[in-house]
Amino acid sequence: MKHAFIFGTSIFLSRQNTLTYTDGDKNTEFLKVLSFYNHQRGSEDRSLVIDANITSLTGEVIKISGNKLESGPSSVHVETDANRVWVFQTGHHEPVLDVYQLNEHEFHGLGSHIVNEIGVQQPDAVLTIKGNFKVDGAHFMIENEKMFINHNGFANGVENAHEGILLSAGEPTH
Repeated sequence: MKHAFIFGTSIFLSRQNTLTYTDGDKNTEFLKVLSFYNHQRGSEDRSLVIDANITSLTGEVIKISGNKLESGPSSVHVETDANRVWVFQTGHHEPVLDVYQLNEHEFHGLGSHIVNEIGVQQPDAVLTIKGNFKVDGAHFMIENEKMFINHNGFANGVENAHEGILLSAGEPTH
């Protein structure tokens, strides 16, 4: 299986179902997709299910296991739909983390370089990742147009991450 993960306007393709942050010395897995949404005819659909280990901007650890809040502040809650998982913090309109599996009818709204990669590589699942959180002290701000790790912005990239998706503050794109 090949999966596509979209962060802003960048797409990462991988056979791995995990997202990892590296500071160059230490690797920290912060998101793992346990199952992808799959509509089943004649039986129950399979839902998108994740594990996540992130930190709020105020430094509180948020641990999600199988779409359930395992640990975190009382101000955090998880909402799910068959193809989406949101992590919200009370008093904030935008989610701390938003993992959304697109269906093929939603691809047309994506950038042409992303649509082209999806067309060529034919991933089994296409997910968008958005949010505003920290991993090992690194600040991730992922919106529609860009992904920022600390103050470095990443946009319009395509990466075939055969060994898994490894994100770092690295070199910014403009």
